[in-house]
Amino acid sequence: MFRSQEMSYFQLIMPQDSAWTIMDQLGYLSKVEIIDHNPNEALINRPFANYVKRCDDLIVKIENMLQVAKNLNLLSNYKKGNLKQFTNQQNSHSHTYLDKIEDDINKKTSSFQEQNKHLEQLIDQSEYIQNYIEILKESRTYLGEQIFQNQQISKFECYVGILKNLEQLQFHRVIFRVTKGNSMVHLKRMNEKQSIFIVLFPNIGNYGKQKIQKIVEQVSQGKFTLPQSHQEFEKKLNELQMKQAEYINLIQMTQNQLCQCISNMLVLRNGLPLIEFYKFYLIKEKDLYKELNKLKMQGRLFLGELWVPTKDIYQLEQTLQMIKEQQTNNPGGQLAQKCPPDFLQKPTYFKLNEFTSIFQEIVNTYGIPRYQEINPAIVTIITFPFLFGVMFGDIGHGFALFMFGSYLCLFKNKSFYNLRYLILLMGAFSFYSGLIYNDYLSLSLNLFQTCYRSEEECVYPFGIDPMWGGHLEFNDSFKMKLSIIIAFCHMLLGISLSGLNYLFLGDWLKLSCKFLPQLLFLVCTIGYMVFLIIYKWLNHFEPQNAPSIITTMISMILNLGRISGPQMWEGDSQDYIQYCLLLMTIITIPWMWFPSIISHLLQQGGYQQNEGKRKTHRIDYGQLVEEPGIEMTQTHSYSHEQIDTKYSQPNAEMQESTIFIKQKNASHQGFQDLIVHETIETLEYVLGVISNTASYLRLWALSLAHSQLSEVFFELLLVQPINHGQPISLMIGFPFWALITFGVLMCMDSMECFLHSLRLHWVEFQNKFYKGDGVQFKVFSFRDRIKESINLESQ
Repeated sequence: MFRSQEMSYFQLIMPQDSAWTIMDQLGYLSKVEIIDHNPNEALINRPFANYVKRCDDLIVKIENMLQVAKNLNLLSNYKKGNLKQFTNQQNSHSHTYLDKIEDDINKKTSSFQEQNKHLEQLIDQSEYIQNYIEILKESRTYLGEQIFQNQQISKFECYVGILKNLEQLQFHRVIFRVTKGNSMVHLKRMNEKQSIFIVLFPNIGNYGKQKIQKIVEQVSQGKFTLPQSHQEFEKKLNELQMKQAEYINLIQMTQNQLCQCISNMLVLRNGLPLIEFYKFYLIKEKDLYKELNKLKMQGRLFLGELWVPTKDIYQLEQTLQMIKEQQTNNPGGQLAQKCPPDFLQKPTYFKLNEFTSIFQEIVNTYGIPRYQEINPAIVTIITFPFLFGVMFGDIGHGFALFMFGSYLCLFKNKSFYNLRYLILLMGAFSFYSGLIYNDYLSLSLNLFQTCYRSEEECVYPFGIDPMWGGHLEFNDSFKMKLSIIIAFCHMLLGISLSGLNYLFLGDWLKLSCKFLPQLLFLVCTIGYMVFLIIYKWLNHFEPQNAPSIITTMISMILNLGRISGPQMWEGDSQDYIQYCLLLMTIITIPWMWFPSIISHLLQQGGYQQNEGKRKTHRIDYGQLVEEPGIEMTQTHSYSHEQIDTKYSQPNAEMQESTIFIKQKNASHQGFQDLIVHETIETLEYVLGVISNTASYLRLWALSLAHSQLSEVFFELLLVQPINHGQPISLMIGFPFWALITFGVLMCMDSMECFLHSLRLHWVEFQNKFYKGDGVQFKVFSFRDRIKESINLESQ
């Protein structure tokens, strides 16, 4: 994880008959990245676009089936499939299995859809009948029995129906306006969505009656009429109740049939539920055909380039050899090692686990590391939670955060499960920093015997003496100076890592003219300030004669090393040391600036182009053979040599023309642009050292703010009840104190400290050695693709 794994570039040639099998095994192998030969080509124009669309359609049908079954509560026995169990069955099917799956899914989903459509119709009819029954019962209750006996000679007319609850007020208002107030509207709430309405109005003529009828037809969810007599009312009610019983039986039968359809899809196939097995297989097939679309078709051959970790080459060879042995009738694939083109950047690949993945994600969010550049994540594992703990240092709050991280590690929680190790370490370092600060929920703990006013000479064993816990001036000075020391150590680590990068690349010019002056500049400025801080801590000074570190640093620059004020130590050596440090600091600035410009001039004056012969390695089913000048040899009936000659010639011409253009552009590069670039880079570093050091003072500011907020909350809500012995006030104030502490300190302040720690790593630390413009190794892996699809669905 310190550096990315070494990558090798290969050309893969496959006959059409073996292409699916080879790509299938490569997907299960999860060791290669297929390079797209034409990334600008649209998916619809690629040869296997139809297969990708078929897989998408089948996945949608399965998801719809699962969603309908979930809405009907038919998935009580449904369990998610085991992805590891599926990936272990990699040799059980051929490329024709997709056709069988498609036929089976279409048959089962079509039957399921028909049954579901029939069920929806039955439910709608059942709801209509139930609403009709409720209307008849409510009409008899509200209007009385007489309305059905004398309705023909009655002077009143009546309309009934069902409307939405949200439309009650509007409906009542419209009826009032149409009838000019000569009507009665009765509303009864049936459920959360619907209500029964009864409109009773006198005989107002055909025109008024038609207007009310139109309003009722527009609003009512169904057409309902009242019987004309008592006999018809009883007959209608009995008929509706009998139909309702029939529909209930039909609905139950249809649900049983749907449940049977789902049960057929939940039977175990190869240890997995059938519907889950189909889903995994379709995602796998879709990814396989997407990767096949990246290859170049030439006759009946597929030609493609791929990246593979060098340590996994043997495993890749074994896979191709195994395919050849299993398919004796078809020729297998041939693998040829090549030199990657200049325009193709090597991908970055780290082998991660559950612990390191979250820290690598923090780094990758800023930028992917360059190929075999030092990976900041290996350092971030410790420094990120440590800087967080410096800002969030509190024994109680850190312990609570540590316990939350422990809970996440022991019990899976989808919301924070991926952050469990990060939260655990942040809590541990916060607890440790709280012990150093001797700060427990704004209180100082006397864990050891205090040395304040002790007759014997003693030193408090660990952390700050509790007698200094409440002194803001002392804590302010201590935390500010501590943040400067941490800033120097963190930036020194970053510059040291840049030196290791130059050593690894063999770039002696940058090692001697970038790393060394940058290191000296940091040590002669911030390093000297850290030395003064530690020296002042280790020696006793009288308050009136105590030297000021800030004054010493300012006078060192303005007075060319001479001191104005009290000295750190006796003698004239401090003036001489500061003069040498200032002189060294000034020398490092042109040291960083001029060598790159001079080197560029020398390279332009004595530039000679040397083009060596490239060698191509061919792997024929696991055997590595060197053949200079030849990419592939003829081992089967397919004319590989002719295809490769045609395929390699355009690429060679394109590379030669590209090199020529690059050389031409490099030779005409403006000298002024180089000077501007080096000037900006030098000034950026010089000013960055000062600004970055000031940026680390956020460690002091946030730590001080955290402790002061904790103290304010404690004093406002708990101190007075405790001092005056008021248990009732204490019982009332404690929940408020706990809620405010949790909301402000544990949630908001922890998020703030997290973001500031993130900034210190991205800007102040990584800019010393990290470029972050690499390319991620996108492995061709069925397991990762299925896992990613499942995670997207859960979100």
